[in-house]
Amino acid sequence: MSAFVAAKDTPLRFGSPEEFHRVRAFFQSALFDEVNVCRALSLESLGELGKINWGKIPLDTVSPQLRWSIQFFIRGLAVDQHESRTICGEEMIETFCALGLLRPARKIPSAVVCPVWLYPCDGFVIASDRTNDPDGDPFHPGEDVVFPAIYPGTLRFLELLPEAQNGDALDLCGGSGIGALHLSRTARTVTTTDLAERSALFADFNGRLNGAPLESVCGDVYQPVDGRQFDLITAHPPFVPAIGPSMVYRDGGDTGEEVTRRIVAGLPAHLRVGGTCLILCVACDTQKATFEKRVKDWLGEQRDEFEIIYGCEKILSVDEVVKSLRRGQSSPNDLETQKLTERLRSLETRQFPYGALFIRRLSAPAPREPLRLQLTLEGRATDFQRVLAWRELVRQPDFAGWLARSRPRLANQLELTIRHVLKDGELVPAQCTFTIESGFQAALRPDGWVVPLLARLNGRKSVREIFEEAQSAGDLPTGFTLDAFADLVRQMTERGFLVPEAV
Repeated sequence: MSAFVAAKDTPLRFGSPEEFHRVRAFFQSALFDEVNVCRALSLESLGELGKINWGKIPLDTVSPQLRWSIQFFIRGLAVDQHESRTICGEEMIETFCALGLLRPARKIPSAVVCPVWLYPCDGFVIASDRTNDPDGDPFHPGEDVVFPAIYPGTLRFLELLPEAQNGDALDLCGGSGIGALHLSRTARTVTTTDLAERSALFADFNGRLNGAPLESVCGDVYQPVDGRQFDLITAHPPFVPAIGPSMVYRDGGDTGEEVTRRIVAGLPAHLRVGGTCLILCVACDTQKATFEKRVKDWLGEQRDEFEIIYGCEKILSVDEVVKSLRRGQSSPNDLETQKLTERLRSLETRQFPYGALFIRRLSAPAPREPLRLQLTLEGRATDFQRVLAWRELVRQPDFAGWLARSRPRLANQLELTIRHVLKDGELVPAQCTFTIESGFQAALRPDGWVVPLLARLNGRKSVREIFEEAQSAGDLPTGFTLDAFADLVRQMTERGFLVPEAV
């Protein structure tokens, strides 16, 4: 994946700023945004477009401009030229033509079509490649097809993106540019790169279409930004084990990790001190090491300068990944499937975790084991940032004294479940389980005597005060020390059971 992939028959054209402004004004006037489109189509999210039965969607209650935009740009129908000019106006039709968003239909002389897929997403209007041929001919997507921004994986990526905090942001494997557009809201500068020239052109077009200042460059991972550093680096890279016809947006080498590994390996050269990297991907746990531990090795000699947290949403077996490929558009045959399975087994692939990798560059080396947490669908960047901030606090010289003086409290989402069993004719507690499911999911099964002790953590008394009161009352087992209690508080805070309160 070191050579550029040339753009093929890109339909888009770069017009004047005035023409792009005119299109934005049309979409605003037509209410062509996620809220109104989803309301018109009775959808929770545009990620559900593939489930629509268009024959049962009444659009006669929406404005003519919005109805035309949905039918023409989202559904991809050929629409009558006269009707289009009546609804949009002559100048608007000419503007759409000038930008490559409208052309005559090849099989219906009286109709026009949109050669790209255009839809609202994340507060922007995005152009990507269509999933069918606008003229109804057999559809054969090129290997450099620009992936839609409204697929579930991309929408999840947008949910997890951290704020750029007026820093310099870089979105790798940027595709349509939706990640860079999202970052442009909070970044001082934002750059998006993609191996495929077609994607770089679409991202540039989408930046202009939305009036967002972004730099779109073509090249292999960091090659187009060689010598530059950033405060935030993000990526939603290809992560499917390569098999069958190559697809640039999808294939990630022998195990699917090639691009992810190279992104991580480039962080020492391209991520500034204090900077953050987010990668949403499928990865591998091998027989020898988990994904996050392998990530630490990919960072090379400077590995101790980075804090690593991996939020795992789900885990797939090797067989499940192979079966999912067989259900895809470019499904492998039996021989290809067998070779893929043998390859993955020979590389000691144990399982495929899917989730978000957060990496923070520290101001000084601090050897620390990577942390894996169970990420929920409610998880966001702020959940990772909370854990990163806590782990930074733990490294401070006077942390032990600070923790003893602090007044933590139980998290609002915390639940305690007590399982009882019948003993000597009476129900007695057998197992206590603390659970929490907010950004991260966690469970803790302490000994029964610990529960009343933890229940005293209400933010009003310090860790030391609670320990000393319990010790004086004889509520603690012999040998249980303040240090042991403080370490339990530390672990519970890291996992989200406790909310730290300042001294």
